[in-house]
Amino acid sequence: MKKSRLKSQDIDKLTSSGIARRGLMTGVVFFLAGLFTRGAARVYEFDGGLAPLEKKRIPARSTPIIPVGADNIRNFRKQCTGCQLCVSACPNQVLRPSSNISEFMQPHMSFERGYCRPECVKCSEVCPTGAIRTVTRAEKSATQIGCAKWNKDLCLVNVDKVNCDLCEHKCPTGAITRTPQDANDESSLKIPVVDDNRCIGCGACEHLCPARPYSAMQVNGVDSHRVI
Repeated sequence: MKKSRLKSQDIDKLTSSGIARRGLMTGVVFFLAGLFTRGAARVYEFDGGLAPLEKKRIPARSTPIIPVGADNIRNFRKQCTGCQLCVSACPNQVLRPSSNISEFMQPHMSFERGYCRPECVKCSEVCPTGAIRTVTRAEKSATQIGCAKWNKDLCLVNVDKVNCDLCEHKCPTGAITRTPQDANDESSLKIPVVDDNRCIGCGACEHLCPARPYSAMQVNGVDSHRVI
């Protein structure tokens, strides 16, 4: 009996130590994972030279930007209940609830965290009230919800005298082209020109613009959406 009790105690010790080791290993794994995640996140806080990047700020917009399928601001404000389903469904973190009293908790769009990808129609698929009607990807990519404007006083081409083509290169509709800063000198640095009839207001140029704290490309909404 004594020998049996010793074996039982030994088993308990081994089991306890095994659990402790597994707990320790699990803790180590989560700790290392946390370090890796924080390290990866910090990559986006610095530019290529490891200089701190200032976070982008939301520009003052003359007209708020609302999703494709909302059609016009009046219809959207009337039907939206502020349920936040579209905000939760947005994979690009473009939609966020408004804090303005007149449209409290109703979503509006901004591009500090991402831009409204032309192929994404998630918000139109989850709206339960018809404030955002269901749209196809083809319809979305051809609907103007806003229009980008270039601010010459913020653009790196003017401020830092460097070449930059991100807005032109990343525009999904080809609405942005660049032209020589000096019309009489083809070799001069180029500045962006926006074609209002091709811009859909997706915010790619505003999101990707390297200017801080405000982007040199800024999108304003339109009262009524239109197919272009």
